[in-house]
Amino acid sequence: MALKVTPMLLLLLAAALVLLGASASQEQYDRFLLQHFDAKPKGRDDRYCNNRMRYMMKEDRRRYPNPGPKVCKETNTFIHGNSDDIKAICTSHGGRNYVTRTRQAMRQSLRPFQITHCTWHGGKPLDNCQYRAARDSRMIVIACDKHEHPVHFAESQI
Repeated sequence: MALKVTPMLLLLLAAALVLLGASASQEQYDRFLLQHFDAKPKGRDDRYCNNRMRYMMKEDRRRYPNPGPKVCKETNTFIHGNSDDIKAICTSHGGRNYVTRTRQAMRQSLRPFQITHCTWHGGKPLDNCQYRAARDSRMIVIACDKHEHPVHFAESQI
């Protein structure tokens, strides 16, 4: 028995594909927030980095299947402030086009953000990774998806 393709079936199939794309986009944005956003950090010192990195790595492993081997992440940066201000970098209101040294198209913030940069300096995965904290205020560079959501933080661009 052959399947009869009707306009309604095509419409339902197209809607399902759109929803799957939006879901993947939302998942990438949620992961970006988990890995790089902390609205109101407490301390911004080595203890902050140790605790925040431990939480981030465990939560990442819990939420996303097959995250790879358990290792201490070498570096990570947390952006502080309002998530809407970070999201605005993907628009002309909060960011401008930026091309990396490797020719990747990204977005650079129009204003500096408070950040905490965590650098691994010893310990074993995952509970004993030790980090050093460095506070800064700087422009940030991110990659955005087609829905104007941040999906990647370019650590070393600025």
